[in-house]
Amino acid sequence: MSAVPRMIIHVFDGFCLTVILIAQETIINYYIIMRYKESVFPYFFFALDFLCVCSFVGTLFVAFNKFKNILRQDNVDGFNLHSARGTIMPLQLGDSPLIYLSWLFYALIFVVKIILIFNDDSFIHGLSVTDHFGPQLLKVALCSSSFLFLLLVEGHNWRKRGTPRYSYITSVCAKTGIEIFDSVSMLAILMESTSDLSPTVKDLILALSALNFVLPTIKLYQLSYNDFSKNNYSFPITVIYMFLHMLLIDVPYLAVRLYLWLVYHENASMFLMKNALSIVLGLRGMFPDLIEFRNSYISSHKKTKKVMSESEAKFEEISLRDQVIKPESV
Repeated sequence: MSAVPRMIIHVFDGFCLTVILIAQETIINYYIIMRYKESVFPYFFFALDFLCVCSFVGTLFVAFNKFKNILRQDNVDGFNLHSARGTIMPLQLGDSPLIYLSWLFYALIFVVKIILIFNDDSFIHGLSVTDHFGPQLLKVALCSSSFLFLLLVEGHNWRKRGTPRYSYITSVCAKTGIEIFDSVSMLAILMESTSDLSPTVKDLILALSALNFVLPTIKLYQLSYNDFSKNNYSFPITVIYMFLHMLLIDVPYLAVRLYLWLVYHENASMFLMKNALSIVLGLRGMFPDLIEFRNSYISSHKKTKKVMSESEAKFEEISLRDQVIKPESV
């Protein structure tokens, strides 16, 4: 795709991202203002939201400049044949660190807002479906985070269809969007449940939902590299993310939903089977990756340590010889 049509799409994505972000944060801030009517601190969130907008827009601006630079370089199968431009940041931060830093900044503020809204049962259960600012609008506002993630990531999708980067971005957008819907579905239990849930269950639901909004930062870190083949951390990050997501999200979500179903007789959500399916797929996909990780990284690391230890031993032997030879030569 040439630079001009891509620029039009990029500007349109940035405009949509800005509008959705402002609408989402305004709606959620209004719920917080309703919750804390006698306090002025909720209004400070508008300043943080402005910083979020600036960070997202700045991220897309930097991404498009990188896209124009990559157009001038030769590429084969989505991998850059030229070395990336030098940067003042360490290599471990990635070529485009703003993509995961901006999302992390947004997610942390978003999580704080969720906790402030959902930590009061009387306020949550007091929302009426007949009100304009009722539970339905709140769920829609929360779900719009999936669109923000999509637009943010698509702003870094400058490769041709079928290339590794293009396929990776498409997969990340689809999976993360579903995960956000899963988190909102879990939060909806706190709004719609007719049972008197224990404080432990409520805190667990809030913690798991909050974690699921922050966890995509790991995938965005992997995306921050222009060339996956030059990122030594790409494959380990994939394995670590799959393990963490299954251990911290899918398994706890499945356990909580089964507990609510069997103990509190709550309606079984379709996401219950989604969590079960994700666990099965995660185990099937992670097993060969773990074997490859052991063969590619752990074994090579042991060989490297062995070579280094042998080199150190030879160096010590040479040093001892020098110490013996020097007095004799004198």
